[in-house]
Amino acid sequence: MPLTAAVISGLQRLVLYETRARFFLVGCNHAQTKHRVLKIDRTEPRDLVIIDDKHVYSQQEVRELLGRLDLGNRTKIGQKGSSGLSRAVTSYGIVDNKIKTFNLYLLQNEKENGHDFA
Repeated sequence: MPLTAAVISGLQRLVLYETRARFFLVGCNHAQTKHRVLKIDRTEPRDLVIIDDKHVYSQQEVRELLGRLDLGNRTKIGQKGSSGLSRAVTSYGIVDNKIKTFNLYLLQNEKENGHDFA
């Protein structure tokens, strides 16, 4: 039986990856055994296009998916570091501003970003 979206009750960690055409928001549970992926189209200037494939990925499946995305989005196939897939930010939550704007606010651990306000 395939895993469905209801399997993960709470996402503990979110990583935003980007290519020239899309953002990929990868969320996982605390044990990092179950992952979900949202695809956000960045080519449509007027509409917010979000694709949720409803699949629950294992850690190995997510690694393979990200590897294929990186390889498929490089300027030249087989060339490393040529704008394939890059990690934009790691966060631990999302803030919804309840206003009809297309802003995505990700909560980050300040110590990971070099800021320690404690």
